[in-house]
Amino acid sequence: MQSMASTLPAGRKAAAQHRRALVAACIGNFIEYFDFVIYGYFAPVIALLFFPADDPAASLLLTFAVFAISYASRPIGGIVFGHLGDRYGRKTPLAIAIMLIATATTVIGLMPTYASIGIAAPILLTVARLVQGISVGGEYGGATSFISEYAPPNRRGFYTGWQTFTIGLALLVGGGVASLITGMLSTEQLHSWGWRLPFLAGVPLGLVGLYLRIKLEETPHFSSVKAHAEVEKAPLLTGLKQEWRAILIGMGLISAPSACIYIYYIYSPTYLSRVLGFGLAQAQRANLYSLIFYCALLPGFALLSDIVGRKPLMLVSALAVALVTYPAFHLLDPADFNQTVFGLCLMSLAFAPHSATALCAMSEIMPTKLRYTGLSVSLNIPVTLLGGTAPFLATYFVAATGNPLSPSWIVVGAAVLTLLAVLAYKETVKTGLR
Repeated sequence: MQSMASTLPAGRKAAAQHRRALVAACIGNFIEYFDFVIYGYFAPVIALLFFPADDPAASLLLTFAVFAISYASRPIGGIVFGHLGDRYGRKTPLAIAIMLIATATTVIGLMPTYASIGIAAPILLTVARLVQGISVGGEYGGATSFISEYAPPNRRGFYTGWQTFTIGLALLVGGGVASLITGMLSTEQLHSWGWRLPFLAGVPLGLVGLYLRIKLEETPHFSSVKAHAEVEKAPLLTGLKQEWRAILIGMGLISAPSACIYIYYIYSPTYLSRVLGFGLAQAQRANLYSLIFYCALLPGFALLSDIVGRKPLMLVSALAVALVTYPAFHLLDPADFNQTVFGLCLMSLAFAPHSATALCAMSEIMPTKLRYTGLSVSLNIPVTLLGGTAPFLATYFVAATGNPLSPSWIVVGAAVLTLLAVLAYKETVKTGLR
């Protein structure tokens, strides 16, 4: 009786600690993608305020060029924070990362426009985006490591799936806030001060996230590595030398999500309004509905991955994304709103199984002593090449080819890369973390 009484509180304490770790890790991802979706939603406004030009397409291209440039610094952040995380622990780098993200996001919300300070405005915007890129580069791999190392072994897919859900939730909340602001304010109010409001939310969100992360203990897996004196002095070099295959597979697994997130959910409001002729509020509303559907699918698929394995879900999903995306783009029609929503939801259905599963699979193929660095490299390079450039490339393809379906080519190409990576991946649901 005494042993049962003593173990029960310990079990409850461990479960509570797991939940706190999950929330603390996910909140940084929420801020990251909340910022990026509102930047995408308000890209037409930002283009006019920071990059005024005679040609609206040129203004929009410059706006998305800054979006892409911010991604150039993500691998730098991944290397720096990954080194710190694998040498000294996950907790401190994650606290620094969320503080940088929140600060840079708030600065954008307070920034003067081109009309006020001239060329300094787009320069300052670019600098703020570069700082965000560095912090986000260190955030993503660290948060994934943190969640996977705290998760119960038989629910690791479900736990890491919540990280993906948080990203979807951020896109949903960001889209909802943007739609609400756009619908409630006049064009003059929106351009004057309305677009700034979502960026200023970085302050309270960042403070909450920082508090939660400071309160957490180090992950048990890293503590074990440290206790056994197995910490790597040069995790990047060791990782590239010893774990190059796992890193390449990880890069392949994240290729489709990189393109899908940014084409399906961040670029789509601009695409629907600027290319297809939807009203901006209507475009944002259609995207919002598809995001609700996407978020609703994620927990179920994440839980399913703990039962049937990671590979079956990723295999079916990568194939579905490759086959469905181009035909689904045909359904996007300003004359039929319901058909457009159906097309967007069809793409979400194809993408959700892989999205809910990939982060867990990537965590499990990396060894603990190199996990932060390995995940940071695997995540940031594809996101930089395929995600950060996706809105810019999509805008360019439409302008250069005159083909409104051309943005789908980016997603299909990325899905083929992911399909090859899934075929090379060996199932990890029973082996667990290395």
